[in-house]
Amino acid sequence: MLLPNEPSAFDGGGKNIVVSIRSASTEEHVLDTPKRNKIILVPAALIIGLVVAIGLPTNWQKIHAWIAPRPLQLQKLSLAVNPYPGSGLPHLAAAKGYFADEGLEVSFQPYTSGRDSLKASLEKQADLATVADMPVMYATMKKQPVAIVATIFTASRSYGVVARRSSGVVTLADLKDKIIGVTSGTDGHFVLGTLLARDRLLLNQVKLENLAPEEMQAALLSGKVDAISTWEPWLGAASRALGTEAVEFRSDPGFVIEFNLAGRADWVSANQGKIQSLLRALLRAKHFVDEKPKEAHELIAARMKIDPGTFSTGAANYRFVVQLEQNLLITLEDQARWAIQNKFSDQTVVPNFLNAIDMAALTAVQANAVKIVR
Repeated sequence: MLLPNEPSAFDGGGKNIVVSIRSASTEEHVLDTPKRNKIILVPAALIIGLVVAIGLPTNWQKIHAWIAPRPLQLQKLSLAVNPYPGSGLPHLAAAKGYFADEGLEVSFQPYTSGRDSLKASLEKQADLATVADMPVMYATMKKQPVAIVATIFTASRSYGVVARRSSGVVTLADLKDKIIGVTSGTDGHFVLGTLLARDRLLLNQVKLENLAPEEMQAALLSGKVDAISTWEPWLGAASRALGTEAVEFRSDPGFVIEFNLAGRADWVSANQGKIQSLLRALLRAKHFVDEKPKEAHELIAARMKIDPGTFSTGAANYRFVVQLEQNLLITLEDQARWAIQNKFSDQTVVPNFLNAIDMAALTAVQANAVKIVR
């Protein structure tokens, strides 16, 4: 069946017009599978004769305008992102043209933390956000309508603490009574608590200074704080800036933090088609990373304007994914218990975080990527 708005071209020799058609039943594939059009040659005289017979213009420019495809109207979607490597898949999908292939025009709004990215989405300044677990946990505890649609990155050892040796810090136990810069309400705050617990220290045994991620390095170098608890790329940059003065403590290899795509629950529910298109593009980007990791990392670093060394040093601990797995639910529950225990929330009961995860779009696109027990 001839479908409207398909490409067509005149062969320039006055003999044939190339018309592209495709079967209406053509199957769309999730991964990097090209859409194959069937090409047929139609005698130009036949087309022009038909045009004349039904009284349409015979001027070639007008004929071409009549049979030429109308430009595809892309659906707009705004994405609040931050410079953590976990935002890499959307940037790669944009660089490779995968969003456009799926009929999307995706705009990026930059923030320096997932906490602020999610805030932008919840306040209707962006449609979706790239964000780690902790801001989603806090939003749910505050009964804000948030929904995770997919985890797009997992990492171990990408969070940690950097301290100044001259502050008398050699071991984690030395952090007692020290001033530590942290971005409150983020996974950097949670990771600090878990690291301190290694040496049986509580958060109230250190002095916390609330800092934005981009303020961390200057505060550490100036002596305003004795240490900082943050994530890449801020963590590695601060460590390199301190040089031999740096003492670094990383999260355990088995301690995995998810990085997610999330947004307002009502928007997510009302825009399942857009989200499915977005996820198909991200699955293609993940496939590209799996096939050509070095090229993918270079493209991501260039678009995000982060040090390419971020991937060369941390790639073994990084995984680009498009999934929803049980560990996400477990982590959210662990973080909620931590927040309650430290009185960072006025809630006293861990909520059902299944209500903060919308599995419909990913289930429709790639059902085997959803491994959460309902």
